[in-house]
Amino acid sequence: MFRRNAFAAVLAAATAIAASAALAADKVQIGDNQKVFPESITSIADGTLYAGSLTLGVLFKAAPGAATADIWVQKPADGPQAIAGVFADEKSGILWACYADLGAFGGKGMPSQLKAIDLASGAVKGSYPFPDGSFCNDIATTADGTAFATDTAGSRIMRLKAGAGALEEWIKSDALQGIDGISFAADGKLYVNSVMANKLMRVDIGADGAAGAVTDLTLSEPIKGPDGMRFGDDGVLYVAENGAGRVDAVTISGDAATVKSLKDGYDAPTAVTKVGSTLWVLEAKIGQLSAGTDPGQFYTWPVALGQ
Repeated sequence: MFRRNAFAAVLAAATAIAASAALAADKVQIGDNQKVFPESITSIADGTLYAGSLTLGVLFKAAPGAATADIWVQKPADGPQAIAGVFADEKSGILWACYADLGAFGGKGMPSQLKAIDLASGAVKGSYPFPDGSFCNDIATTADGTAFATDTAGSRIMRLKAGAGALEEWIKSDALQGIDGISFAADGKLYVNSVMANKLMRVDIGADGAAGAVTDLTLSEPIKGPDGMRFGDDGVLYVAENGAGRVDAVTISGDAATVKSLKDGYDAPTAVTKVGSTLWVLEAKIGQLSAGTDPGQFYTWPVALGQ
């Protein structure tokens, strides 16, 4: 009996190691052509990956261990169609997606929309418009399902309370110019960054849920073009620096942030998501969109953590 149980335990461990290796061993291709230009990535606990396209207006999905993320949700028939941030709230069963108009930064274009998409079916459960002159860029949620979305063009954070039918302006401030990435720490504190000002910031939340002071964190070293960022279950804030072509692990203590580069050499990384001991880094190649050069295929790359 001991030998049989021991063998079963070894087999189970080997299977788990193999599954982990399969998940983290290789890159995942986003779509099948050079016109995708993905901007954000998110995941759920089993390792399923989701990404959106700035140029095609579609959402992609890759099953755990899959080599390619295929089209999951087609572009909407109307409204803004450039997908920026995506965030999977598995508890609520919703994938939140920022649909924006790239013309927003030129003072024209349609207002953004925050869409709630059913994680099980891909059906759109709700669409929530931003004010005029907006660019919805990233999303984070609280335990009760309230969604917070950054508006880069409007220097503000919009909020959609759980069960509410419309977005509300939660905070607008000059301190938030260039706001991009957003993520909640395990203790409920809210952190954002500015892709333009190269800052990490904390936005205080009052007991009544109202926004409070915006505090710039003191960085151990400069960052360039902080974009998508997510707290891992290890308490570390992982940040994609699109301007520096690298991804960082940031440890926060009070108002101080210790920045550690994990890997560089990416072409405009814009988003990260953590699955187990693997950090997936989305390489967006955004500069090649404006330059009109051939970007080749698009991938999200694994970085093994804790080694």
